[in-house]
Amino acid sequence: MSGDRVAIGSLRGDRVRTLARWRTPRRSRRQTAARAAVVTVTVAMLVAGAWWMLTTPTFAVARVESGPYRFSTRAEVDRALRDVLGRNIWRLSSGEIAAAFTGLPWVREVHARRRVPDTVVVELVEWRPLLVVAPRDADPVRDLVLVGDGRVLPMPDHLDPPALPVLVGASLTEDGPDAWRIDPVRAGQVARLLDALAATGFEVACPVDFVRLTATGICLELADRAGTVHLGREAFDERLGRYLLARDRIPRGAAVDLRFADRITIASPAADQS
Repeated sequence: MSGDRVAIGSLRGDRVRTLARWRTPRRSRRQTAARAAVVTVTVAMLVAGAWWMLTTPTFAVARVESGPYRFSTRAEVDRALRDVLGRNIWRLSSGEIAAAFTGLPWVREVHARRRVPDTVVVELVEWRPLLVVAPRDADPVRDLVLVGDGRVLPMPDHLDPPALPVLVGASLTEDGPDAWRIDPVRAGQVARLLDALAATGFEVACPVDFVRLTATGICLELADRAGTVHLGREAFDERLGRYLLARDRIPRGAAVDLRFADRITIASPAADQS
């Protein structure tokens, strides 16, 4: 083996001598200036293009289309859509489009998409009636219905009243023009009841005519005088389930009290009348 030593690098101390080093090629001033010019021109073109897209009449909204809707009127929707016409399609945000429909009481959500160069397509998601409302205070001129956010709205004139259970005994307070609200505590009870009715499928087996708000809670009046079901203020799904399990043994027209845990109290029609 040879005794010679090989080293690559620098020696420390007074005798510093570089043995190997990469040399970086120097860039000329002309090359640097050319690259800077290319970057500047590119940025300027992008800015100019963006400015043109945001200001040119080519992208002004000339047509607004809407999907099907039922509870809002044609005049209301057309009025809202006109607020969008003429706006630049790129500057128009989804929030601004939704804001144009804030005055429509039946509109729950607004979904919009652009169709370049000048068309906006709007899809309206409307509230649907949950119950017909017969207020306790006074009979209104128009039919009222309860919707999912707790408001009570007049049924649109161009539609017939829906075949839904009637909420009886609710006290209403005004919530803007042609809108009312139920007491928040009662509204919460009604919302939980509707969830329980849907979860248990109760109305498929036992159609409901009236939902009564009483001093002791909620009472259901079944269709065709099949009886009444007193549910109280809570645990509606469990209590409705108990009724469904026992309904074959419950006399037609009986008053059933389900407010007590693990117990069904039944008053026969004859006993109830006496």
